Amino acid sequence: MAESGLSDLDAWLRRGCALVVAGVAAYASYVHQREFALLGGADGVSASLWPLSVDGLLLLATVGLLKPSPNGGRRGRYVVWLAFLLGIAVSLAANIAAAPALAWKPVLVAGWPPVALLLSVELLAHRPTVRAETGRGGAGDAEGDGHERGGDLLLERARRMDARHRELHQRPVSAESLRKELRIGADRSRQLVALVRVSRNGGVRE
Repeated sequence: MAESGLSDLDAWLRRGCALVVAGVAAYASYVHQREFALLGGADGVSASLWPLSVDGLLLLATVGLLKPSPNGGRRGRYVVWLAFLLGIAVSLAANIAAAPALAWKPVLVAGWPPVALLLSVELLAHRPTVRAETGRGGAGDAEGDGHERGGDLLLERARRMDARHRELHQRPVSAESLRKELRIGADRSRQLVALVRVSRNGGVRE
């Protein structure tokens, strides 16, 4: 119970810090882009709304890239990537153009907010990795561990990784890839691979 409380506290601290960074970065990016829109000839209302369309598109594309979409198809993935690249290009260009001078310090100050906003969104979207204890139990504990507190989180993460790997490479994720990504032992990674494949096939092993 104490370990669970510390894990929950750590998760909330991460989310809180990421929200603070996202809020500050979003505000700074909004101010720069509004100034850029005014300089571009937009009226007051349009200039106030324009940054929302740029950063809003960028945030939607970022969340779309972070979530696996096994049924979305490659065309949908390309659209998300296009939206992401256009959003980051326009956001960076508008923020840098609002810099008072084309020197490295003003450019860094003006160009940092959209980068910080992207990173904070990614931190918010990613769940903290839960480390599994590899020194206890054996292969026969795979089913039981999968329904425990830490096991549920690991199994869900493994399912997402498997879906993304199948979409990109047309084959299931390997135990070695899970071991490196989740930072778990070889036995635990093999157990997760077995659970993922059984749950994907409705209880029938591949």
